[in-house]
Amino acid sequence: MDELYQKYLIKKYLDGTATPAERDELLLWYRAKGEEDFEWPYENQLEEDEAKARIFDGLQQRIKAAKAAEPTTRNYFYKIAAAASVVVAVCIGLLWHNNSKPVKPQSNTVVTKPGERKIINLVDGSVIWLGSGSSVTYPLAFVGTTREISFEGEAFFDIAKDKHHPFIVHTGTTSTRVLGTTFNISSFKSHKEIVVALVTGKVSFTDGGSGVLLSPTNMVVYNKLKKTTKILPIPDLAAVMGRRNGYYEYRNVLVKDIAEDVSRNFNMKIQVIGEVKNTLFFGRIKPGESPVQFLKKMALVVHASLISKDNLWIIKGGGDI
Repeated sequence: MDELYQKYLIKKYLDGTATPAERDELLLWYRAKGEEDFEWPYENQLEEDEAKARIFDGLQQRIKAAKAAEPTTRNYFYKIAAAASVVVAVCIGLLWHNNSKPVKPQSNTVVTKPGERKIINLVDGSVIWLGSGSSVTYPLAFVGTTREISFEGEAFFDIAKDKHHPFIVHTGTTSTRVLGTTFNISSFKSHKEIVVALVTGKVSFTDGGSGVLLSPTNMVVYNKLKKTTKILPIPDLAAVMGRRNGYYEYRNVLVKDIAEDVSRNFNMKIQVIGEVKNTLFFGRIKPGESPVQFLKKMALVVHASLISKDNLWIIKGGGDI
């Protein structure tokens, strides 16, 4: 029996226009093929479930009718049909039960190595600029009432608007919930803080307790150890946007943190020795400037030396060194 004919018989059965021969043919098909995959002729799950319920009820009625009938020779056929109907009912019940289970969509995980960045286009139209040394796990299709992904590292998000399906970014025990907006998240395991910098729109941030609502050009800084949250203005919005495209600017950032950032984003081995690691630096990697040129410039400003040894860059200075 081909698929079109199957759908034809099912519709006639549900409409009550199927002949006895067509009903018997449909029941025999269910008995033989009921547990196999079959595309029901309905556009949504609700219609399909209703159709299955109606078929199931019809089969139950036929079983009761067969039991109530006299045991004549003719009824022998109905006994067989009733037995077959029981098998079919069980098959349909199992098929219905299996189909009613929530189906978890397939997911995909993207990981970037040090010095590597990737752009990820999600199925809902959202775009993620994934920074170096980061990872994101997202479903290949969003189902349900929310769009949820898991993330670690640094990324810039441009989330497609959908007021009926909020977008939620899970970062460890925290989550950022948005409807449609652009923002940057920095959430590395080795860092004490998670920073969410909002460019446009609105987002809510929570660590599982009470959340905070963030307005554009502000950022939330969450201390993972103390579980405290601070809302601060973004010191340089252009710097946040620039990181999405691989431009890095530092405003009063510790030398040790800059070294870690340059190491991750340019796949370099950098070591900082001495008290210079706690010196604040203000500067940026200019377009076309190599990371080594930048390190030389920074070392000069903070009165440190820059040494290259066996593929390792050492920034040394401060204290008794």
